[in-house]
Amino acid sequence: MKKAKQAAVASALGLAVLATPLTLPSLGDDTGSAQAAEVGGEVTVDPVAIGQAIDDAKKSADNRSGFVKGAMEKAFFESGQQYNVMVMNLSQGYNSDQLQGVQYFDTVDYDGITYGVWIFEEGTFINEGDGGYDNWAFRGWFERTGDDEKTVNFHRP
Repeated sequence: MKKAKQAAVASALGLAVLATPLTLPSLGDDTGSAQAAEVGGEVTVDPVAIGQAIDDAKKSADNRSGFVKGAMEKAFFESGQQYNVMVMNLSQGYNSDQLQGVQYFDTVDYDGITYGVWIFEEGTFINEGDGGYDNWAFRGWFERTGDDEKTVNFHRP
C-alpha cells in the first residue's frame, strides 16, 4: 500500500514570490530569451512555473528519491538550464551561506519531510547530514570536494 503524499508551499513569502515572474539583468553584451542556450543573454526565471513543476514532481513520484530527483530536474529546466540547482532535506545539517546570486528559494513538503529548493548562480553548498537521493540532489556546473564529497563548489556555466 502506498503512503499518501502531502505537499505544500511552506512560506507566505514563497507564495508572494511565486506570484510574480522575475526578469534577470543581462550578464553580458548579448541579449536573448529564456529559451536561448547562450550564457550572457537575458534569462527570465518564472517562480510560478518552477513551483508548478515541483508540484508535478511531487504528484508523479512514488518515493522520496524520485521526488528529489524530479524536483531537481524540473527546477533546472524551468530556470532555462542557465543556473545551478540544489534540493536538500532541511532536517539534515547543511550550510548554504556561501551561495551567491540566488534567483529562487522555497520549501516544499513531500510525505511530511521539508525540502529546500535553491536556484542560484554560484557558490559552495555543504551537506552536513546524510547523502543519497532521499536527502539531496543537485545539477549544474560544479566540483565535489572533501573526503565524503559532500562539499559542492558551483560555478557559472
